[in-house]
Amino acid sequence: MSRLDDLFTHARQDGRGLLMPFVVAGYPGLDATEMLLNGLKDAGADIAEVGFPFSDPIADGPVIAGAMHEALCRGVTVDAVFGAAARVRARTDLGLIAMVSESIVHRRGGERFVRQAVDAGFDGFIIPDIDLHAADALLPVIDELDVSLALLVAPTTTAPRLAEILQRCRGMVYLLARAGVTGARAALPDLAPRVAEIRRHSDVPIAVGFGISTPEQVRSATEQCDAAIAGSAIVDRMRDDEDAAAAGLAVVETLATGL
Repeated sequence: MSRLDDLFTHARQDGRGLLMPFVVAGYPGLDATEMLLNGLKDAGADIAEVGFPFSDPIADGPVIAGAMHEALCRGVTVDAVFGAAARVRARTDLGLIAMVSESIVHRRGGERFVRQAVDAGFDGFIIPDIDLHAADALLPVIDELDVSLALLVAPTTTAPRLAEILQRCRGMVYLLARAGVTGARAALPDLAPRVAEIRRHSDVPIAVGFGISTPEQVRSATEQCDAAIAGSAIVDRMRDDEDAAAAGLAVVETLATGL
């Protein structure tokens, strides 16, 4: 059983949901990323979603897009992210999921990217812009290494498309709470109809994201889904921590504890 399968299985047995904070690798610096990932487990997180900086972020709002731009300006590379992940993995059993554009995966070569990421300590992948044909090409190595591949389900996803997506998901499916771009919102929409539709097709764990930023929203999300993803709220708190000061990271860890 993979690390993520184990986490979701035990959480279901305990009747609780998982918290999945999202961080942009290299923002405001790789040292800060490592420090934060090392501290998130004690702050109550079970899995961290690590965003690989990309010059044309997919569906990201201004907070995350700006963080990715700054990370790229600082020279953060794929290999640098792998190195940081390996150092984090040596210190913690926190689940690590790579959020990465298909362009980055394709440029390195799909199988090569997956193997290098797993060697670095990643337990799974979210590739938000991958098409089903490209996902099919990755499934043999994903299955061989027993890691997760989460595809996205949007509010606009049709029933036939949903079935095709779920057939290809491994370990988790990423449910978008709303259409549009990432960013904190005042309220969470009704997830029940879409969750019920997913459950009719598959028992795969559901992680829901896009707009989750408060403890009340986390509670609401995990009453129906297996995990709540909090992104912009976490990244936004990193903004003033350009020197990776422990005090600034402590603010983020306190936020994660509250969530």
